[in-house]
Amino acid sequence: MDEVSLQKEVNRLVNRGIILGTVWIMGIGSIISLVSAYQANKIISTSVYNLQGKDKVIKCFLIGIAGLLVWIASIAIIILFKKK
Repeated sequence: MDEVSLQKEVNRLVNRGIILGTVWIMGIGSIISLVSAYQANKIISTSVYNLQGKDKVIKCFLIGIAGLLVWIASIAIIILFKKK
């Protein structure tokens, strides 16, 4: 692939991850965000071109992790209060 198509793919992946991770569709958006960030990071690191978007990849990772932490915390709260 050429540099332009790889850059478009990276942008598509991170934008999808940021949007779905922010919407946080019951944790699925966060998982999609993490997977998209991983794929985009892999493309950037293995590319021989000087692709941009590393800061968006980091943002995508952080949004995905934050969404999963909220999901885990809400499940833990439900379990704790259900036992009482």
